[in-house]
Amino acid sequence: MKNIINYFYNLNITELTNKDNIYSFYDNDELYHFYIYNNNIKNVDLTKDIDDSLKKDTLIHEIIINKDNSIITYYNNIPYILCKINININKPITLGEISYLSSKVISTNSKITYHSWQDLWSIKMDYLEKVINENGKKYPIIVDSFNYFVGMAENAISYYNNLSNKEVDNNSLVISHRIININDTVYAIYDPVNIIIDHKARDIAEYIKYSFFNNNTNIFKELNVYFKYNYYTKDDVVMLLARVLYPSFYFNMYEDIMINSKEEKIITNITSKLDKYELYLARVFKYFNNFYNLPVPEWLNK
Repeated sequence: MKNIINYFYNLNITELTNKDNIYSFYDNDELYHFYIYNNNIKNVDLTKDIDDSLKKDTLIHEIIINKDNSIITYYNNIPYILCKINININKPITLGEISYLSSKVISTNSKITYHSWQDLWSIKMDYLEKVINENGKKYPIIVDSFNYFVGMAENAISYYNNLSNKEVDNNSLVISHRIININDTVYAIYDPVNIIIDHKARDIAEYIKYSFFNNNTNIFKELNVYFKYNYYTKDDVVMLLARVLYPSFYFNMYEDIMINSKEEKIITNITSKLDKYELYLARVFKYFNNFYNLPVPEWLNK
């Protein structure tokens, strides 16, 4: 891999480390990461435009162009990207940081298309059920918990159907993220490969779930500040709550186990807290009912 990086980026690095498929090295005291571009390859131009728009006044990792004037370098037919990493990244994610990033305007000629979460979730459920049916004997802990979280995902899809208008206003589309994992730091939200354009409720919902598993006791105070400056229609809140119901944290961990060979026992960090998590979700729904009269799933309305 060292030779690939040296060749495509006109570098002469001598030391290269690899952790979780991220290749790291220093050049002139600057930290660089070379890693897989696992966003949709059709989004390459948008990724570049986002990076160019944000690198002046955010912590976004700066994408380095290769000798072919491309942000993508293929190795064994796999797309990689090289980024200079901002050193101020190992701190917890905050709602303020997410809100600040979502307020930024992107200059791009790329077409921004919103994909219905309901449709994406249904497709994902079909895929994950197929995988577990084929591999279930290897993963008894997942098998024991899988149906519970599928049921939660089906609840999220049903809740999404409460939208009075499923057409999303382009003004509601902001900088968002494909994934915000439980153990993520600011590094993740300023990774250009992780950035997408989506409805403004996406990251807020993910942060609400993230806050439970990171013992963020200030979450409702943070939400008070956020909604002081950000207006949400009833449909916006319905989308947010549908996404709060969707257990992305479980499915992200599921894929880490299945695809990235993480130990299956990590999933007990979630399954051992389900009773408390349900109580937390009930508090979240109660909070948003201060804004709008919204249905509460029966299993939370205890």
